[in-house]
Amino acid sequence: MNPAAPAAGGSSPLGWLEGLAEALRDTACRRGGEALPLAEGLHALAGLWRRQRDNDARVYWIGNGGSAALVSHLSQDLLNKCRVQSTTFNDPALLTCMANDYGYEDVFRRPLLALARPGDLLVAVSSSGTSENIVAAAKSAIDGDLAVVTLSAFDPANPLHALPAPLAFHTPAATYGQAEVAHTALLHAALDTLANEGR
Repeated sequence: MNPAAPAAGGSSPLGWLEGLAEALRDTACRRGGEALPLAEGLHALAGLWRRQRDNDARVYWIGNGGSAALVSHLSQDLLNKCRVQSTTFNDPALLTCMANDYGYEDVFRRPLLALARPGDLLVAVSSSGTSENIVAAAKSAIDGDLAVVTLSAFDPANPLHALPAPLAFHTPAATYGQAEVAHTALLHAALDTLANEGR
């Protein structure tokens, strides 16, 4: 179970937006444990997606709740705008099958193990960074020689952000809504950079 988000930054709509802007300004990026300027991290993410396209490799996306909606949106944009093979594991029949047979902590890990190949890429999104099913799938992906990109929020010491992922983004958002919008903005920034290359 995920913890409640920290108290919202501001008690008005404008205060909420100011909190979001602050969270985006304070977003941190790491490559292999080392701090990375955000602009460099976003270009690195666009580069990973470009590599997937050039190598005819796949991108898999995972997230729960609002993050599941986010990854569905970005996955189809990556496929449509950038011609990268991209998919999620959000089909209700698949999710309920995996949860029923193996437990909810394995709903993403088991399909990923069945479908992914070395050289594929996993994008793992969790506002709290503590969702067991997201962390378990990301760990398995790292062990299986997949590139992994993580996006998390709230506590920077969360388990997802602590993984040795090639690329990790953390935003100190104050609410789930701010975290989800911040993650969407970061992913769109990298995706649109790739989509606009050569135009």
